[in-house]
Amino acid sequence: MKTSAFKLKTLLIGVIFLVFAENSSAQNFTEVIGTPFAGVIYSSMAFADIDGDNDQDVLITGLNLDSGAPGNRIAKLYTNDGAGNFTEVMNTPFDGVQEGSIAFADVDGDNDQDVLITGWSDSGYISKLYINDGSGNFTEAMGTPFDQVNQSSIAFADVDGDNDLDLLITGENSLYVPIAKLYTNDGSGNFTEVINIPFHGVQEGSIAFADVDGDNDQDVLITGWSDSSYISKLYTNDGTGNFTEMTGTPFVGIAASSVAFADIDGDNDQDVLMTGTTLDDPITKLYTNDGSGNFTEVMGTPFVGVAFSSIAFADVDNDNDLDLLITGTSLFNMYSTLYINDGSGNFAEMADTPFDPVNNGSIAFVDVDGDNYQDLLITGQNLSLNLISKLYTNDGAISSADDLLTNASVNITAFPNPTMSDHLHVRFHSTESSRINVRVYDLNGRLVLQQQAFVGTGKQTLVVDIATLPQGSYFVQLYDNRKAGVAKFLVQ
Repeated sequence: MKTSAFKLKTLLIGVIFLVFAENSSAQNFTEVIGTPFAGVIYSSMAFADIDGDNDQDVLITGLNLDSGAPGNRIAKLYTNDGAGNFTEVMNTPFDGVQEGSIAFADVDGDNDQDVLITGWSDSGYISKLYINDGSGNFTEAMGTPFDQVNQSSIAFADVDGDNDLDLLITGENSLYVPIAKLYTNDGSGNFTEVINIPFHGVQEGSIAFADVDGDNDQDVLITGWSDSSYISKLYTNDGTGNFTEMTGTPFVGIAASSVAFADIDGDNDQDVLMTGTTLDDPITKLYTNDGSGNFTEVMGTPFVGVAFSSIAFADVDNDNDLDLLITGTSLFNMYSTLYINDGSGNFAEMADTPFDPVNNGSIAFVDVDGDNYQDLLITGQNLSLNLISKLYTNDGAISSADDLLTNASVNITAFPNPTMSDHLHVRFHSTESSRINVRVYDLNGRLVLQQQAFVGTGKQTLVVDIATLPQGSYFVQLYDNRKAGVAKFLVQ
């Protein structure tokens, strides 16, 4: 079996990561202790309501190690009681896999979530479809036409406009050849391979469907290692499942990659974020869409370049825009970094999150406890080289607005106050040069704005853009990971 240069590189630099461990304190997220989840690496996971009780259950796959002993490949299903308490489902028919991909979808039109699992199992490469009876009991569908794959990515989408979910599978097949195969669905879960598609086969990549050109059909972006090169290729759909490669895109070819589409700037089209390794270094690049599928790289983003990564967009602070979590490794460090979006596609790092930095993992945002805030599950290998599957619940806000004032340790002054301006000035005295996180909360303690600034020593005045705030009372907080200052102000 072919040895991956990426995996060898990860193992070599893994030891270096030990010296970079840092402590951090949570603000909106809290780790849930005592979950039953198995720690995994080379993992994939997905949430779905598998038993029809209107809460989100989870399937986790990957390589699980027990105290450094030889491990096993797992595929473990956990049901949710609606309050975020999970219980492992025993005796499922799933093959355990590593370096695979999983996806839930209703493939047979019976309104429950079936699941496809790909990857490297104990018996070799697999691509297995399991049908759900509606109560979370799964049965393997026999005789499917899918190539068995490893180092894979899969995605369901209605590519031909017939209101059922078709399937794209990429990865290295059993002949060690990278593939990208499209299978159409007859609506009952019977799939047929589409011949003569223009897709480049890839492994160690990522794929994502989105309507990039506003014509109401699903286009697709494919990244990964293709024969002797790294690629990032966009293919547009004519609405009947016929795809054409879009040439002249600004995308950089990457492998060990992750891609995700999202409307990050509120203009109702799908932008895209890409992470992975080029021939030179790991990258993280954001591209905005003009609505016709023409993309432009956003320069000056705060994102660190990573590979062996996972990325996910979600509105973590309930301000109606999409924030971003990025995990993975750079050349000499490991990350699980949350970036808050100001609504226009400008991101600022939230520095005091409790998340374990990981590589070769998977992440997913979902409301596990029914409080309408996006919680987070992270899997992978952390800085201590331990394998984790950690759940963090999101309270959506600080515990109370009063806590802001109680925890203030620096005197700050906000002016003009009240204000009718688009900008608020914040004056304070700094004892050292440092990076300052500027956060604005409403009276319910909900984070509504965030930005960052670097300050020197002595008297300082920061200018905060509050143009998007409606009339009302707010708190502005300055925070440098050790000391905080808070002032209340009124927007008229």
